[in-house]
Formats: sequence, structure tokens, C-alpha cells
Amino acid sequence: MTAIELDDLIDELEDALAEGRRVPFSTRLLVDEERMLDIIDRMRVAIPEEQKRARRIVQEQERLIAEAQMRVQQVLEERGLIEAVESERSRLLEAAEYEATLVRAGADDYARQVLEELDERLTRLATSVRNGLSTLGTRHTEADHEA
Repeated sequence: MTAIELDDLIDELEDALAEGRRVPFSTRLLVDEERMLDIIDRMRVAIPEEQKRARRIVQEQERLIAEAQMRVQQVLEERGLIEAVESERSRLLEAAEYEATLVRAGADDYARQVLEELDERLTRLATSVRNGLSTLGTRHTEADHEA
């Protein structure tokens, strides 16, 4: 699932809230619980999918690094050059670990960005809902005073 699909889910959540009915004489909103839970479940699935994809990339990279390390070890053992290239092997391992760290950091940054965007949209949505409730509360109070 992509960030665009996540945006679609957020839009669907907003629509579900907009379709909710107000409880008379209260600031509460009745919504289709099953629909809301379905949307939330799909949102929960969307974010971990991106993380899973990043983990698979990291795991594949780690597998390739391990495979390359085994091949290098075999060649070096056959030639009797292990001691001469130990420092180079260490350097390559450090470089591979550094690159794996960068990939993990990139995946974390991406997940953080998606979550921050989701947080911003949800904050705007919550603010919109509060403003609507406040407006309705003000109208309700004015109607009470007029009566």
C-alpha cells in the first residue's frame, strides 16, 4: 500500500465521520462503527506494509552480504590469504553494516514521514470536528436562549 492509498483511507475516514448523525442535545456523533473499524484496520495494515517492504529489502541485502562474505571466505581459505586480507574484510563488513544502517534509517524515516502526515491529517480532522461541534454547541445555546 502506498502513501496515496493511505490518503484515500484518510479521506474515507473523513467521509464516514461526515455521514455520522448527531445525538440530540449532545456533542456526540453516531457513526457506523463497523465501517470506522474497517477503515482503521486498513490504515493499520497500510503502514506496516511499507515497513515490511523495507525490512524485506534490508533482509535481502543482509543475505547477499552474508553470501558474499561466505564466498570471499572460501576463496581466501583456498588460497591461504585469510590473514593478509582480514583488515580488508573488516573494512568491507563495516561498510556493509553502515549501508544496512542507512537503509534501515531510510525505512524508519519513510515510516516516520507517513505517520507524521497521518498525524497532521488526523489533527486537522479532529480540529474540524471540534469546530463543528463548537459551532453546533453555540447554535444550540443560542436557540435555548431564544426559547
